[in-house]
Amino acid sequence: MLILKHKRIAVTGASSGLGRAIAESAAAGGAKVALMARREGKLNEIVNYLGANEGEAIALPTDVSNIKSLQESFKIIDSKLRGIDIVFNCAGVVEPISYLTETSPDSLLMSLKVNVFGIYLTTLEALRRMVKQDNGGTIINITSGAGINAYAGWSGYCSQKAAVNMFTKCVALEVSDKPIRIAAISPGPFESGMQETIRGVSVHRFPSRDKFINLYKEGKLNTPDKFAKILIDLSLSEWPELSGVIGDLRSADFQKECIEHGVEID
Repeated sequence: MLILKHKRIAVTGASSGLGRAIAESAAAGGAKVALMARREGKLNEIVNYLGANEGEAIALPTDVSNIKSLQESFKIIDSKLRGIDIVFNCAGVVEPISYLTETSPDSLLMSLKVNVFGIYLTTLEALRRMVKQDNGGTIINITSGAGINAYAGWSGYCSQKAAVNMFTKCVALEVSDKPIRIAAISPGPFESGMQETIRGVSVHRFPSRDKFINLYKEGKLNTPDKFAKILIDLSLSEWPELSGVIGDLRSADFQKECIEHGVEID
């Protein structure tokens, strides 16, 4: 892993899964980490664990879909971290999983607010700070192959990840004259609460369910820890052209580019 010492990092969705793995790995490497998620108890538990292992972290109970909640969290980041170098947008939900005609508008709106609006708002707050910093900063949005590949029963999730991809490209153009990078990276499937949810739905709601069940049964799901280290290295790399990239860590071509820029791929 590249040098993390003194880096100031914010992670949304930090109470579980990939977000937690990134937060823990970053703190272990010497970064100052702001953990953002809705579950305050879980965040405090992680911060206490990191503190006991000489990690430096703060818990910021945050609803990324609520601008006031986000603004309050970033004000605390301002006062305690004195700036922000890297943001990982990991917060997300996989539901609703069902055909559109069987999906409630409320559940669609809920997922849209977290998966899309939440990334918009978090990026906005980060950019307001990064544009004032001489060293700029890096934003990594966690996307999915579902943003490119369509699945029946997943119209909400697929379209929302596609929105994140295009948002990333647009913002990259807007900050191209500044030392700021923003990229959307798909790690591929890994064992998580989301995967458990997918495996638990009916084939009627999600015809591709068995594909995910087989990945689990065949032991082909990686752990979040593996991807956390790669994503952190990506954020630290000297790779200006990373900005605007929609990358998939399963792609041999993208892996080759990562390695060329000093990112270790296990």
